[in-house]
Amino acid sequence: MDKLEQFLSSKLLPMSEKLQKNKVLAALMEGFIRTSPITLGIAFITILGNFPIPGWTDYLSKIGVFPHVEAITNGATGVFSLYVVYSLAYAYAKQLGANERNSSIISLASFVMLMPQQVMTTVTQDGQVVEQAIGALKLDYLGGQGLFIGMIVALLVTRVYAFLSKKNIMLKLPESVPPMVTQSLSPVFVVTIIFAVVFVIRVLFGFTPSGNVFQFFMEVINAPLNSLVASPISIILIMELLAVLWFFGIHNAVLQGPLGAISLTMVVGNITAFQQGQELPYLIPSVIYMGMFASGFMGFVTFFMIKSKSAKMKQLGKLSFIPSIFNITEPIMFGMPIILNPIFFIPQVLTQLIAGFLTWGLTTTILPVSLNPTMSLLPWTTPTFIKMPLSGGLNYTIIMVLSMIVGIVMWYPFIKIADKKEYELELAAEAKEKEQSAEQLKAEGIQA
Repeated sequence: MDKLEQFLSSKLLPMSEKLQKNKVLAALMEGFIRTSPITLGIAFITILGNFPIPGWTDYLSKIGVFPHVEAITNGATGVFSLYVVYSLAYAYAKQLGANERNSSIISLASFVMLMPQQVMTTVTQDGQVVEQAIGALKLDYLGGQGLFIGMIVALLVTRVYAFLSKKNIMLKLPESVPPMVTQSLSPVFVVTIIFAVVFVIRVLFGFTPSGNVFQFFMEVINAPLNSLVASPISIILIMELLAVLWFFGIHNAVLQGPLGAISLTMVVGNITAFQQGQELPYLIPSVIYMGMFASGFMGFVTFFMIKSKSAKMKQLGKLSFIPSIFNITEPIMFGMPIILNPIFFIPQVLTQLIAGFLTWGLTTTILPVSLNPTMSLLPWTTPTFIKMPLSGGLNYTIIMVLSMIVGIVMWYPFIKIADKKEYELELAAEAKEKEQSAEQLKAEGIQA
């Protein structure tokens, strides 16, 4: 393992450091890290509202608490794209030497301008139920489904703003005008140009069958998968695609169409057959799905982080450990970040692929599984190490353990590499701080 770490360090770290000097990647990493207080802060309420006890959610709904849990969750993760757009634009503007606040607010406005702003609902008129369009923004596009478009908008708008700001098209105001007012009013021509471009983009996508850029993007991503049926290879393909897209900041919600259709087919088909005492039609795909899910269990990753030398990774590991146990991965995905971090490309992309084929091979040869599909109805926050043993007994538990071992083997060396890098940065920052303090004391001594 040590030789592997040394090899990866010698090859990966130089490449990673070179890539992270890129202004876009640096801004992406900083932008995601800045959103980590939101994902960490909401984790406890998310776990509490979806605690893996049968009937818990129904009980919260009965006493009138669950709608408030949903409201708090939606206020954080349901509109998460808004926070990413603002944070990313701010970080990128800093890299480009542009006004951070102006870039952030203009990017945020452009993002909202591109959204559909009408939602169809049903109302009662003259005793009849009719459909009516109301002015509203869909949480779908404000949350995970809009994340990738939000990233693109933040980067492009900020880049254009920085470019145009350096041209002589800024509004000139007298020096007597307060700086805050000058900073707010001087880019008015630049902002007008940006909003005009946003208008043209909105109109162009409005003429497509999709109707808007968000729906267009989701249909392009979903199109190759919509014809897939629940089979071992389709499950491996979709889960692997989720892992790849997640690395590039494209949230799993984008694929909820084909994934939801396939998973619902498996769940309903298996439960129906199970209740009738028949052979489960989607046994192997279901087992593969959970095997791949188990390999992506991030509890081990956060545990390794707690044992790190780096203060940043140690603290983030402690904060992310409990959420990761309950399958809430956003704190570590955005906090490390894992998204668009070159160091973590290999484990993020290959771990579940390896576990998928391993699970497929084991299930069809030496570890056949007798599955109780009703356990799939447990809340999504049910820890994997509880759900899988309850669902399939000893053989399923062995598959879970082996899948988790794949995850441990894949992630451990890369966590060590990241820890080494962060620890060296922290030591360098500490040395610099001590040097500056010594120089300051020396200067004060000379003045005295």
